[in-house]
Amino acid sequence: MKWSLNLILFSWCIWLNISNNQVEGEIDELCKVDCACCIDRKCGPGQWTNADCTLGCIDGHRGARCYSRCTHNCTQCPGHEDTCTECYDGYYPGNASDCTSQCLSGCKTCTNGAACTSCKEGYNNDNGDNDCRNRYCSENCNCEDNKCTSCKDGYYDTGNLCNSLCPGNCATCLSNTDCGSCKNGYYKGKQYDNIKLPLLNDCTYKCRDNCEQCLSYNSCLLCKTGLYGANCEKSCAAGCMSNTCYILTGNCHCSPNFAGERCDKCRTGKYGIMCDQQCPTGCKGNVCDKDSGDCTEGCTKETIVGDKCDVCLTGWYGQYCTLSCSVGCKNQQCKRSNGECSNGCLDNFEGGQCNHCMSGKFGESCHSDCPKNCDEKGCLKSSGNCINCNDNFDGEKCDRCRLGFNGSLCSERCPTHCLSGVCDRDTGNCSYGCLDNYSGDRCCINNNNCITCLSDTRCKQCKSGYFNDQCDQQCPQNCLKSCHIETGLCDGCKVNFYGDKCNFACASTCKIQTTTSGSICQQSNGKCLLGCVDGFHSLRCSEKCSVYCNGTLCKKENGQCTKGCRIRVKNDHICPLDLDSSSSEQSVNTAAISLGTILAVSIVVNIMLVVTKYRKRVNDTYKTKGPIYENSGIELECGNSANAGSVNKHGIVQASSSDTGFKSPDYEDLRTVQVSEHEYGQILADTGFLD
Repeated sequence: MKWSLNLILFSWCIWLNISNNQVEGEIDELCKVDCACCIDRKCGPGQWTNADCTLGCIDGHRGARCYSRCTHNCTQCPGHEDTCTECYDGYYPGNASDCTSQCLSGCKTCTNGAACTSCKEGYNNDNGDNDCRNRYCSENCNCEDNKCTSCKDGYYDTGNLCNSLCPGNCATCLSNTDCGSCKNGYYKGKQYDNIKLPLLNDCTYKCRDNCEQCLSYNSCLLCKTGLYGANCEKSCAAGCMSNTCYILTGNCHCSPNFAGERCDKCRTGKYGIMCDQQCPTGCKGNVCDKDSGDCTEGCTKETIVGDKCDVCLTGWYGQYCTLSCSVGCKNQQCKRSNGECSNGCLDNFEGGQCNHCMSGKFGESCHSDCPKNCDEKGCLKSSGNCINCNDNFDGEKCDRCRLGFNGSLCSERCPTHCLSGVCDRDTGNCSYGCLDNYSGDRCCINNNNCITCLSDTRCKQCKSGYFNDQCDQQCPQNCLKSCHIETGLCDGCKVNFYGDKCNFACASTCKIQTTTSGSICQQSNGKCLLGCVDGFHSLRCSEKCSVYCNGTLCKKENGQCTKGCRIRVKNDHICPLDLDSSSSEQSVNTAAISLGTILAVSIVVNIMLVVTKYRKRVNDTYKTKGPIYENSGIELECGNSANAGSVNKHGIVQASSSDTGFKSPDYEDLRTVQVSEHEYGQILADTGFLD
């Protein structure tokens, strides 16, 4: 049962495929659009994707959708494209049923090659024939509606279907003796137009020899080709198209290159018998004589001369004589065609046109030497630019080094780490900077600390703050700017430092200036540059001024008191108590007393009054505090009133600037005691000097 169903299904599929097969025979692609090959373009739903033709196919097509063509001359081939049931007019199926067999010539349709079923227009089967051999109108007739209306040229006798020929020279005739018109070259009338000769209408007489058509011997209608005139005695101009001109005037249509009503002139720019030659290019207006070609209106330029304007003035050449002969030509003479110098070249020139300089020379007159680095001394004449360069040279004039080279001979290679391999020819410095992390004008160091290089691997000048030939060590931190590249010693110190490496601090007692930008002491030895603060002296302001100086001010160089001594002390080298000075001063005072007794007495009295006034106070103090001069090395000398100094409130004599007044071999040198000013003040307070 299952096998039977499968067989039925298989057979049904085959039937569908056969019934809808569209690939047999030649396919007409136009039929696939809009049911184009269906009768009346009517088609409906089919079994496959396209629509079937509902009324059948137009002639010459077959199939459900009429895509396939019938072969040969078939109009209907429903079973197979090679099997025809109907043929186009003039054919029948024949033994092969392929419509390749033709009907008889008069048949429109037929079923075999011997009998017609219908005749073509103009043919019939009268008199019992069936092969359409009879015509309604003779072939010698001009027919209308299958009736003969007139005879064709050369025939006559319309009643007999124009079967009679006209006489030999007649084009048309009414009978064998009366021509309606003659053939070309003949006429009807009297021979030579002689009125005495007989009149004939059968076109017996010939026209003149040069006449193609004529009404009479002396009346030509058409001359033979190339002739014109009443008797065709004149020749048409050579420029007439097809060698034909009007019989009366000779005017004609011109062939190319000709002009004029009779085409007997050349078109502008042409000359010659057939106007096929070009006028010389130098003719003004491109006009020249038709026969000779000479320029009739002169030459186009002043540099062109000659009858045909075909010669250039001396010094010029070219088709239009617009090019100058080379300055290198002798006598400025050269050939018009190519400019080659006729008489050779001047010195330093060479070449056919003498427009090249000899090897090693350039310039307008070829007197300049090519650049020395041009290969084989070759350079361009106009600019002097080298054609090729020697060795490693480059540039238009080979005055630069090739990329990657430098030096006077361009024989040295640029530093390895130059950006783009470019460096200055003279210095070798990298022109566009360095690769990667390299620095220096020659990119010699693999860091960013070099400014100028000593070689391709050593630095000559480091950035501020670095030293040695690799600029990889930092200068001492107190250097003002930078340091020596080899030793690392500072070029200058920051404020308040000194020493080769600025590792020592200036004394705090150096005088400073708030606007200073450098050290306040000398870099080499620490000497204070602006002096010392009050109370100190020496080169580095490290020593205090003597406590005996007024205002504790002294000179920086030697410690001498600037405003004098406050007191003088025995054995002190700054404010010493000088013993020899007492006698000297006594002599001076004695002389003064001698000269002014009254003044001296007055002074003594005043002094004694002062001494008396304060003696009691001194004695009281001595009793309570003890002798203030004990172990001090100071003693008061009152033997000479003239040398006495002033007495303070404690009864101690204050020495004047010109009188030491103090003697004590046991006096301790107080300059060696390095104590602060407030300590000195405390000592004086303790001794009662400040009371």
